[in-house]
Formats: sequence, structure tokens, C-alpha cells
Amino acid sequence: MNFNKVHLLIPLILFSYLLMMNIQSTQIEENDGSYVINVGSRTDMVRDVKLIGPEERISEPLKDNIGNEKINLRNFTDRFVYFQLKEPKINDASLIKVQIRFKDNLPKGSIFKLGAHSAPQWNYKWNLLYDPFQRQLDEEYSEIYSDNDISIYSLNCETAERSNVADFFSKIQPDETIAIQPSISLFPGTEELSGYNNSIFNATLNTTLRGKHTFLTYVYGNELSVDIEKQDLNWYNGSDNITIKIVSTTGETVKSAIIPDDGDITDHRGLKETQRSHIQATGLNTGTYKIIIDANDDTLIRDLQVSSDKLIAENNVFAYTPTKLFFSTNNDQAVDFITLHEDGLQTIEVSSGNSTYNITIDKIAVTQNGQIRSAKDMQKMDIPAGDLHIKSKMYYSFTESSYFDPMKCKVLSLNNDFNWLEKNNVDYVMMKKQSIKSENGWITAETEWKTTDLYIKNNMLDFSTNIEQSDGSNKVSVPVDWIKIILE
Repeated sequence: MNFNKVHLLIPLILFSYLLMMNIQSTQIEENDGSYVINVGSRTDMVRDVKLIGPEERISEPLKDNIGNEKINLRNFTDRFVYFQLKEPKINDASLIKVQIRFKDNLPKGSIFKLGAHSAPQWNYKWNLLYDPFQRQLDEEYSEIYSDNDISIYSLNCETAERSNVADFFSKIQPDETIAIQPSISLFPGTEELSGYNNSIFNATLNTTLRGKHTFLTYVYGNELSVDIEKQDLNWYNGSDNITIKIVSTTGETVKSAIIPDDGDITDHRGLKETQRSHIQATGLNTGTYKIIIDANDDTLIRDLQVSSDKLIAENNVFAYTPTKLFFSTNNDQAVDFITLHEDGLQTIEVSSGNSTYNITIDKIAVTQNGQIRSAKDMQKMDIPAGDLHIKSKMYYSFTESSYFDPMKCKVLSLNNDFNWLEKNNVDYVMMKKQSIKSENGWITAETEWKTTDLYIKNNMLDFSTNIEQSDGSNKVSVPVDWIKIILE
């Protein structure tokens, strides 16, 4: 073949290649109705279901074997790796499942999470995908209860099986210790408190909070009323609905309500009228209940009132305005602080009795670590400027009299380490149920989301891996074979 003929064939070859790639990028649905990224293949970053990378966080394509099966793969070399599905059918699904097959090369003490885009900007709803610690628990200890959501393990082999979560909590003793995975919303509930049930609101939030919060209150009789007032900041495009749930100690939602967007989904930063909602749950048992306010950071909680004299916030507080928080701890506690604006630079005063010390917030958009000292008496945290997000493992009230300890036994936030379990005399471990299969050192794990909880724009949904390590490192090396997305 002479040079001129070869020269004429080049455009035809290029056209054929582009046509082939276009066909591959549109025919993305598999025979079983799923959408698969064959990681390490030549199409894994070019189709409408694809890896996004960034490329510096994934290796070049590699090859390996699973038994007699030859596979393509890439190593995920960073904590966060992104992938996406662009497909009109995604809008018709009520449930989205994701399966990943990967090699169990996770560093000790790490967990594999998966996130789906849930709101504008960088907001993801994170689910636990795989925790190697739980597989070890399965091998060494007795599982005394399991359902579709959670597993409970006893570190005492003589403990009998429990029929349900309520049965487990009813038999737990005050001197026993349970370690609970932080993502689980169940809680043992407090011992019975002395008090009274009043028809008027007894506990009131005396500050403005921003975004999602979880509160606990104590019901003395058989009903609970909650009044809430919200206001949209309108800093970001998109709807700003909030969901309010009253949840029992066994995780059952006994009442819920939604406050819709204020009608303005633009980002002009103008405040409109506040919106109020009233919820009343009846037929309750005396004891502790959670009030979960699921809102994004474009939402303010202007007012919250409950028909009880007890009200505390669990772990996280995003104080929009100046406030005082009250808390109690017998151990030193690590607390993270972050502000995104200069108005939030401030000095926080922590006091208990005659003891006072300061924590200085002097950086913007940087998490600063503070240390809360143990004390016998109630402590107070004075936040003079507001605009501060606080993350910890403590409970906070907004008046001294509304504080209470919500746990009737010793409850710890689970640390995935067997030496830690022994050191802290843990009797029970409660974890999210995992859906996994193991084959020749490779794991296939699955998690799912409700479509209503996610942010789907232009028929596209983004996902992210998140391999969290106990030392906070971002560097990993986890071989991934394929990613499958299932719409139901």
C-alpha cells in the first residue's frame, strides 16, 4: 500500500474510532439493568457511567486474577476518588444501590465509606461500605442480635441472644459498657428522671443554629410537642426543605414533619419570612427521645421549643449567633472548631466553678482542635461571636437547668481496635450491618440511598469513595475491579 492510500485511510480510522467510542458511551445499561464501570478497562473514564478521578488519585490500568478469572483493575491511591452516572432513568428510581469489588488491602483501623451527592456544593450523604473490624468481630465473638440495619455483639460468650433492639436495651445494666458506631442513631436512653409533664413549653432554644442538628429530650408522660421556626439563608441555589423527626430509643420514628423551602431557591442572600411547624407525638413511653432536624447549611433554626424541661444537642452544634453552651464531662474531651468567616474569629471562654481557660479561633476555613478539661461540676462555654461549627462527642444544653445525661449505661463511640475494647472494658459492640461477600481475598460490598435524599442535576449523580484511616492519612493503595450502580 503506498503512502497516499495510507494517508487517506487515517481520517476513516479516526472517524470509526470516535463512532465506536460514542456507541460505547451511550450503551451503558447492562443486560441485568445495572450500570457497570469496568475499572482498568479502556472505557472506564469515557462513558456516561465512569470514573472521574482525579487521575493522580488512581493508578494506571493493571491486570490480575481472581481464581481463574482474568480482570482489569486500578489501585485507588487516595482517600477520595469520584465516579458518576448520567442517565435519564435515574430520576425514576426510588432507591439507588452501589456495589464495589475491591481487594481487602485496607490499612489497619480504616473503614471504606461511599458517598452520594446530596446537595449543591461539596455535600455527600456517606454510608459505610466495608469495615474489616466487623469481619473480625464475626469470627471472634457472639452476635446476639441482627437485623437489616444493625448487628450487636457480646464480648461475653455466655450472653443469650436478644429478640429485638428493645429487648437488648431493656436488659442492659448501668454498670455495663456499650461501644456504638457513631453512624448509628440508636441510644439506650436514660434512667427514669424525676420531673413533671406540663402543657406549656418548658425548654427553649435561646440562640440561632445553622444546618442539621440532633437534640435529645425527656418525656415525662405520654406525649411530646415540638415547635420549630426556620429561615432560609438563600446563600446557595436549590431548595431548602427541612425534615423533623421524633425518634425513640430503638430508632423508630414516632412522628415526622417537613417544612418546605420558602419559595426562593436562588442564591441572592436575601432573608424572607420565617416558617413554623408544630409536631405532637402521643402514646409515648416515659423516657428519652431524639429530635432530629435534617437541614442543609443554607437553613437557620431560629427557634425550638419542646414540652419538657430537658433539651440537649448531641455532639455537633453550628452556632450562627453568639451563645452559651452548658455541658458535663468526667474525662478530657477533644473538640473541633471551624469558622468560615472573619466574623467568626474569636476567643471562647470555658469555665467551671472558679476555673476558667480560653480557646482561640484565629483561622478561617481551618479545623482547629481544642481540649476540654474534665471537671466535677457543670461547665459553660461562652461563644461571643457565633458563626462557629463545633464537633465533639459531648452533649450540650442551652441553659444549665435543661441539661441531663441521656445514657443509662456507659456508652462509648466505637474505636475499631480490639486492644481499645479490652482497655475500656467494653461488654457490647453495636455496628451497622454490612452487605459483603468475600472471594479469594476480594470483597464485594454494597450500600444504598433513597433518591429523595440525593442531588440529581441534568440526569447526573456523582459518587465518591472515602477510605478513612485512623491516623488521618489520605494515602492508600486499594485495588478496585468494578463498580456497579443499580436503579430500583
